[in-house]
Amino acid sequence: MTIKKIALAAALALTGLTAFASNVSNTIDLIGASDIGFSAGLSDPSGTAVNHVLSGSFTDTFTFSYSGDAIVDVWLDTSVSLSKLATQQIVFTSATLNGMALTIDPSFTVGGSRFSTASLYQVPASGSFTLIVNGFAGLLGSDGQVISASYSGGLNAFPAAPVPEPETYALMLGGLGVVGFIARRRRQR
Repeated sequence: MTIKKIALAAALALTGLTAFASNVSNTIDLIGASDIGFSAGLSDPSGTAVNHVLSGSFTDTFTFSYSGDAIVDVWLDTSVSLSKLATQQIVFTSATLNGMALTIDPSFTVGGSRFSTASLYQVPASGSFTLIVNGFAGLLGSDGQVISASYSGGLNAFPAAPVPEPETYALMLGGLGVVGFIARRRRQR
């Protein structure tokens, strides 16, 4: 009986060490038009900012449907009052868009608040986009505590300029040749 109690206690202790904040997984529609681009803000399935109500590690996944080639910008940001770090802090540990790492900027403090950001600007991508955000909500070592921490962010996708076909270059060179021929004949007269 004692071995069962020890095993149960060990299992509960390990569970406490690996507690995770609730992960967010959401498919978000891009809004816009193909001639000017598309954008969307990050949100949890309820449509609000990305919220975490339990402290601990998290992996949030956002999927954006898109077809074709695009130039993409993505950003994340969060801020917290220094007096509320235990219950409202978000720390970004890594983030990727289709496997490309976002740059996580060093946190900075202004007027009693800590600000954290991550971004990826002007990168070519095609097809649907998957943004994966890893981080920690609350304070390290406080896994499973009830908190109210959130972050926001967004994604912009601009249609990539099409690459001209070889026939287009041939036609352009032919046109320049004709213009040069006409200019030369005029000069000879």
